[in-house]
Amino acid sequence: MSWIQQLMATYDDNQALAGTPGPHGISDELPPVGHMIVNAQIELTIDAQGKFVQAHAIPKEEEPTLIPCTPDSASRTASPVPHPLHDNLSYIARDYGSYGTVKKESPYALYIEQLKAWTDASDCPPSVRAVYLYVTQHDLIHDLIGAKVLYEEAPGKLLEKWKGAAGEKPLLYQVTVGSLLKSMVRFRVIGTDRIPELWLDRQVQEAWQAYFGRCHAEKQALCYATGTMAPLTTKHNKGIRFSGDGAKLISSNDKNGFTFRGRFAEAEECLSVGYEASQKAMNALRWLIRKQGYLVAGRVFLAWGRLGIDVPSPAVSTPRLLFGGARRAGLARQPDTMSSWAKALTAAMDGYRHEFRRRQGSQVNVMILDAATSGRMSICYYDELAGQEFISRLEMWHARGMWRQHAYDEEEKKTFAFFGVPSSKKLIQACYGRNLSDSKLRLETERLFTAIEQGHDLPQEFLVTGLRVAVKQAAVESNRWQWLYALVEPVCSIACYHFYHQKEEYSVALDERNANRSYLYGRLLALADQLELATYRPEERKTRQTNAMRYMEIFSDRPATTWRTLQKKLLPYEHRREAYGGKERKLIHQVGSMFKEEDFLSDRPLDGRFLLGFYAQEYAIEQEIAERKKAKAQKEVAGEENA
Repeated sequence: MSWIQQLMATYDDNQALAGTPGPHGISDELPPVGHMIVNAQIELTIDAQGKFVQAHAIPKEEEPTLIPCTPDSASRTASPVPHPLHDNLSYIARDYGSYGTVKKESPYALYIEQLKAWTDASDCPPSVRAVYLYVTQHDLIHDLIGAKVLYEEAPGKLLEKWKGAAGEKPLLYQVTVGSLLKSMVRFRVIGTDRIPELWLDRQVQEAWQAYFGRCHAEKQALCYATGTMAPLTTKHNKGIRFSGDGAKLISSNDKNGFTFRGRFAEAEECLSVGYEASQKAMNALRWLIRKQGYLVAGRVFLAWGRLGIDVPSPAVSTPRLLFGGARRAGLARQPDTMSSWAKALTAAMDGYRHEFRRRQGSQVNVMILDAATSGRMSICYYDELAGQEFISRLEMWHARGMWRQHAYDEEEKKTFAFFGVPSSKKLIQACYGRNLSDSKLRLETERLFTAIEQGHDLPQEFLVTGLRVAVKQAAVESNRWQWLYALVEPVCSIACYHFYHQKEEYSVALDERNANRSYLYGRLLALADQLELATYRPEERKTRQTNAMRYMEIFSDRPATTWRTLQKKLLPYEHRREAYGGKERKLIHQVGSMFKEEDFLSDRPLDGRFLLGFYAQEYAIEQEIAERKKAKAQKEVAGEENA
């Protein structure tokens, strides 16, 4: 039960935020106990006497609405169970029977009965009483037709699908999915001393909580989550992972056939959870997922701090960890060298550590959630660890897997470079391809996520598979930069992290003293590639592949034999480069002299260090070319000034 207790404690720590819109509005706010967030399509304004004022359809981005609910209404399916205040047209429209396309008994009577019981309470807000006056004395659908929110196709028959010009299509017909009669209506009440929007009014929220609590105060039993006597519930929230999610973490409905699997006569004999405990836990979980969860094909990867500390996910990239969702601001101030990225990472991690030190006893909870069916959700993984330990493991992943990466910024519409690790999705796609099935993507994300969270090396097949794919694609990928960005760079991060666990450290900066056989052969292939590439005309660089790229796969399997073949093919290009000093040829000889004889002559396959050496050598050449261009430009500017 520790996960429920931790979620309840998280709710209590952040209770001041309950009912207050989050950074992105109501959709990511923490719902108070007895409330849920739904999408409303119609907004109805009435006055304090319950008279119609106006109505309009709600734009898609403004639809999320906080409404009071009961355990039954929050989990309703086909059975008519009304919400206490805001609800669908079929519940709150007195004239629904005159327009309903399916002729059946309207749940309006159930809605009115429940709302009247609340308005009879002495502490019921005047705005709720105004809603009761309106829904009992006015025909809602008739008023909506008069306000041109709904339209009649014929007397007594609503126009369900717009048949006019697309440019004249009313907003409600644009935002509604399914029948218009299932549109959710929310209320505004003007002419009182409170804010008009009832879904934002804390007095309405607290009044419903107090009323519902009194109605169920006498029915108490032992709550397994808190160990106290409390009103129980057998119906728990849905909509946890995303809007419209029907899966529940706690449920019991096998009353027919295998009744509670033959062990219990009643569901409460197996598990009894208090209503308040369930509400706090599920609402906190929903809030945390929207705030900092990482979703992959329906599976949720979540890490959160108990005491209100925002905890980054192990699955996100380094820029996302440092800058969060503010990519535009992040690009403007992002570091531009490997050392500055390392300093920024250390500063960010120290900030998290400071927060954990400041709040004694704080910890991090890690949870993975998924649903095998549309109705039931499971906890696939759960762990609790000290906050500083979690941050240290996360820093180890980003620092020890740090490599030069490229990503595309959707807002800026351009590619940018950073030093760190890519997102888990990009890593997995580099190893297993972009057209992964959802089940494979979920499985590999979980393996990567848990390895990072536990501070372990990534599974060995990530590196083996990634290396094999990268060298194989070198011969067939027409876009050289796409190959480097999408395959080589992510695999280099995996290799760096792997060899760190083998007590070796690698970085994108070229290590000219490293005499490892695979690393040296990687450097040789990069030099061969650059030697040939330097002889190409600019237009040829986009269409031609070098011999080094074509031979890369077989080179990684049989380096000694392949290198002899490759050297023969390089001879014409070496002659052309001699006019420029033959620098690449000299570097090839220099690197070759660093080999031990038995290593150079051996045809043993190369390991992941091969890719690290290849990229580091290419990056060193790229940096040298950039420096030469910069020096040339400065010289030209100086010459113009002197002239």
